[in-house]
Amino acid sequence: MSQFRLETELDMAGYLDINFGHGVSAVYTNSVTSTTINVILNNEYVEQEEGIGVEALKPIAYCRTIDIPNIAFGNTLDISAIKDTNGNILKAAQNYTVVNIQSDRTGFSALMLEEI
Repeated sequence: MSQFRLETELDMAGYLDINFGHGVSAVYTNSVTSTTINVILNNEYVEQEEGIGVEALKPIAYCRTIDIPNIAFGNTLDISAIKDTNGNILKAAQNYTVVNIQSDRTGFSALMLEEI
């Protein structure tokens, strides 16, 4: 008999921790409210137009699905500057618009972003 080992809310929060994990602080704004959440920001290669084979870097933010209720295309995500452990800025703060939402049904969502 196998035993499933699923990630807990503490595990998920640990991944997104801004001090000891991979997270960075962001302000998520929908049409009604603004909320500070933690995200992991990656630049990933995605196909620009289906079928033509051209790829480009696209910013994608990973966050807990519970942190972004009622998210919709066009909502904004203002991500803080990304710094190294010495406080040096690796990437300046940036504002983004959500252009795609992908929930993985495990508690995380991937938000494809475009710079504003």
